[in-house]
Amino acid sequence: MSDSDRQALRLAQDLREEMRAALPQLPSAPSVSPFVDQGGTPSVLLRMDADTARALMAVLAERRADRTAAPAPEPRRADGTVPPPVPPPGAPQAAPAPYQPIVAAAQFPEPAYAQAPFAEAPAVNPVFAGGTGPTPLVPSVYPTH
Repeated sequence: MSDSDRQALRLAQDLREEMRAALPQLPSAPSVSPFVDQGGTPSVLLRMDADTARALMAVLAERRADRTAAPAPEPRRADGTVPPPVPPPGAPQAAPAPYQPIVAAAQFPEPAYAQAPFAEAPAVNPVFAGGTGPTPLVPSVYPTH
């Protein structure tokens, strides 16, 4: 077994464990298969049913929403006032000209955009006449007839 094969096995095992930890309530675990591509790069193939795919998309969307959440509130003094911002060390201190008004900058939170709801594709019974249709990306070891 080559080093790339061992790395692919480890990658598949680690991904399988992370998927189980992130989606513990699923009755059927996704299938994670190790392989080494033609360039010698350790890789994995991931196969899952529709329920597992939806659960994974929900977890990913939740984590994405957590990263784009509003920043932590400003620090406040004991009396409730906000301290002035501290300039970085070595930054020049420029005084405003006496005839220019001093305007306090108001901070507005980022707008929250609602995520579009998941719309399931309509159920269609595809018919591929004459043997045309999608071809597998990976050759199958199972008979095709």
